Amino acid sequence: MNQNCSIYPVMLCVGTITGNSGVYISERNVVFGISSHSKSNNGFGSIDSNNLLHRNINLVYDSDFIDTPIDDRDVKIYSDNQTPSNPKMTQVAFDSINVATMSQNSGIFVGDVKITGLDSHSKQNSAQGTTYGHKNVEMQNLNYVYDSDTIDTPIQDQDFKVLWR
Repeated sequence: MNQNCSIYPVMLCVGTITGNSGVYISERNVVFGISSHSKSNNGFGSIDSNNLLHRNINLVYDSDFIDTPIDDRDVKIYSDNQTPSNPKMTQVAFDSINVATMSQNSGIFVGDVKITGLDSHSKQNSAQGTTYGHKNVEMQNLNYVYDSDTIDTPIQDQDFKVLWR
């Protein structure tokens, strides 16, 4: 270790991580072929704490003949071809990493990172979306979603994914 390098304690605080998200901290990260597929119908969605909802009507009518067919046949090839090279000296020092929210296919990566093959597909019907914040008031709302499809959200995701290191 370099004598001139300062060491700081790592403080990591992550509020929310959803599908296909992550925090990767190491000398060597290999993220390869992560898939996330979803379909959701929410009559309301989600709400943070200390909010007031009063006399709300939220309706979702999703009359599909076929709902969210997913064909995710991936071909994944990983080859680790490490060749000796001159070592590179990289020094990173940080006090903290703070993340409030991470959504699909997002991340915090520290180190030698090779990322490939991340897939994320979603379809969402929300009569009312998400309410964030503190002490919000929602009163006497009427939200209605009508999503009458013959085939809803067909996902064809047939990839050929290769990662050479």
